Amino acid sequence: MTGFAIRPASQGIYPAVCHVGDIYVPLTAEGVERLRAVAHASPTAFYSVLLEVAGVSAYLKERIAQRWAGIDPAEQTRTLQQDVIGLPAV
Repeated sequence: MTGFAIRPASQGIYPAVCHVGDIYVPLTAEGVERLRAVAHASPTAFYSVLLEVAGVSAYLKERIAQRWAGIDPAEQTRTLQQDVIGLPAV
């Protein structure tokens, strides 16, 4: 995977996983709810929350920023927003 995706976690204590290229970042229930709260926001607002929720370390923040810079933010945001909306309730 070259971009991003948010998918339900198959098992464990986290309800969802954010795929950042070949890296998997577990998302807490609180993180999922924060992303849902901006599911209809602008790409900039959504990216800001995504960076806070999935960027739990300087390394991950850097990887997210690198990946985000190489894509169409509006299209990627629409895809991720649909991923978040489609997640099961937590």
